[in-house]
Amino acid sequence: MIATVASQQIRSLKRQRVVWILIGTLLVMTLLAGVIGWSSHRTIIGVYDEAVKILTSKGRPAPANPFLVKPSLSLLSNMVIYITLIGALLALLLGHLTIADDQSGGVGRLIFTRAVTRTSYAIGKVVSVCVVLAAALVGCWAVSVMSLWVVNGGPASGRELERVAVFYAVSWLYLLIFSLVGMITVLATRRRSIGLLSAMGVWLVVTFVVPQFTSGLRPTASLNPIIDPVSTSQTFFRVTSRARPVSIVEQYKQVSGRVLETASAETTRQTIERLAPLATLVIVLVVLLIVMVRRHDFSGTADDE
Repeated sequence: MIATVASQQIRSLKRQRVVWILIGTLLVMTLLAGVIGWSSHRTIIGVYDEAVKILTSKGRPAPANPFLVKPSLSLLSNMVIYITLIGALLALLLGHLTIADDQSGGVGRLIFTRAVTRTSYAIGKVVSVCVVLAAALVGCWAVSVMSLWVVNGGPASGRELERVAVFYAVSWLYLLIFSLVGMITVLATRRRSIGLLSAMGVWLVVTFVVPQFTSGLRPTASLNPIIDPVSTSQTFFRVTSRARPVSIVEQYKQVSGRVLETASAETTRQTIERLAPLATLVIVLVVLLIVMVRRHDFSGTADDE
């Protein structure tokens, strides 16, 4: 029954224009990251070529080409921010639609008249979201690979393809968290609109408030794909920095930076430790969703006001 619920939900989502807009937005974000990387590449190379001409005319040695020492995947750094901010919001809306449409359409009152357990229903919904997110990110992977080809002047190496795939796999895990939040807030509230606003409130806290406490970052510093070390000049942040391992935004950025080689090198064990909070939170949210579905009253419909 899990597969039946999941396939039905995927078919339902495919018929909704807003879902295609969400996927299209992710692809446009990825393309935009490539365009920005290509434009920056051309600008820097142009400046470098002019500098070489001037220095050569004066008999001075030219500096090394900046792109020879810059990580080849660095043009995807903007995607770390796009996923953190816009991608998470899109994932929230996807999860919200998965449950809210059943609530407002009255499907929730009918589905359990069939041989469908509430646990199967909840897991089926999670599987459908996993599949849709994975499909969207596979498209993003393809766009990123093409962008690398254009910017670097040739196809990406096997190692680069693997690292880009790992980056989007980590992004999938990160976005899944917010989709689960979107599903849970629908069950926790009586109005559909309040559920969506509550989910956005969680996004604001996770994306901006928690990093500000754990790393002493200003809200605008959250737009930096690499987290700077916390300042130990203030006692408050020396204390709150101990909670940094539970900040999923910071862990996601650090893992992404390590995968794209734009952050300081870490051991495989350290990377796994950074992924642990994300994986743990997914498990906790899935369990919470199952519990809430089991206890939820599906006899009524959600208020759309």
